[in-house]
Amino acid sequence: MASGIVPMAGGGDGGGSIRFPSAWCGAFGLKPSRGRNPLGPNLGEGWDGAVADHVITRSVRDSAAMLDATSGAEIGAPYVIAPPDGTFLQAAMRAPRPLKIALQQQPLIANTVVDKEVLAVLEQTAKQLESMGHQVIPAEPNINIEQFWHDFIVVVCAHTAFTIDNIEREFGTAHIKNLEPQTYNMALLGRSLSAVDLVHAKHGWHNSQYQTGLLLETYDMILSPTVPTPAVKHGVLPPSRMDEMMMRSAGVINKGFDMGRYAFKSGMIEKLSAPVLGKMGFTLLGNVTGLPAMSVPVGMSKKGLPIGMQLIGRMNDEATLFSLAGEMERAGLFTKPAFEK
Repeated sequence: MASGIVPMAGGGDGGGSIRFPSAWCGAFGLKPSRGRNPLGPNLGEGWDGAVADHVITRSVRDSAAMLDATSGAEIGAPYVIAPPDGTFLQAAMRAPRPLKIALQQQPLIANTVVDKEVLAVLEQTAKQLESMGHQVIPAEPNINIEQFWHDFIVVVCAHTAFTIDNIEREFGTAHIKNLEPQTYNMALLGRSLSAVDLVHAKHGWHNSQYQTGLLLETYDMILSPTVPTPAVKHGVLPPSRMDEMMMRSAGVINKGFDMGRYAFKSGMIEKLSAPVLGKMGFTLLGNVTGLPAMSVPVGMSKKGLPIGMQLIGRMNDEATLFSLAGEMERAGLFTKPAFEK
């Protein structure tokens, strides 16, 4: 898609998987509001509502037009939200009203430093938005980040265990041996959790939704980097060989011992997941809250690698996100790959 071979590519975003590749490939990617696009018929929701499906595109117009084509409730949908006033394509073609935008500079995860080049693009984007008539004011979501990640890991591991159980029922135990160690150990943790653990985690999600909702009572959107760093080299994010050995050992030790709960209490899961979780310090908020969020391609690193900025909107308001993105695109703020220049 980013190379121009196809006009768009489908994506499922449970923590940033539409916005990540968009930011690192110089593309536009929008994660819709919870319930905007159908996920069924096999799933009513993914990861308790964290997952949203849409596309990655090279233009705002294409993303808006596709959302017009796909959005709407399916039979048995767990969430039904109001359709837009008009079409998303129309929204992308008109300028938004002057917006009040919160500037988030700190990722919602400990021990993660935002790259200086990324911060420079964030500052540049804020100034450009102000020159277009919008207000950009520093303001951070009031989120307990330790609880935020604990709750996310609980929900995802519980769903991973459920998915692997389904694979085993449908295809047999032999297929489980093909799983990556990290996936297998997430399932171990998921099986060690109680129903009460899951309800506690979902209660934590509600608190994050409430705190973010309070912020969006004052502001129309939240501006932040999409990812704390420019694109990393291929192979950096998967676990190292040492990590894989630790995870495989955990699977062996688990026989006769609740390794899942030990891994959770000891912090091993967080440690092994840190290379990925650290990249989700800005994107995950949109998944936990269900709010619409987009990555816009507005910067380049000194090495010529794309840098994206994220904007999170109010629930059910993709239209204003599309309007602002379209305005930025028409103003020439979107960076283009070398082959398009």
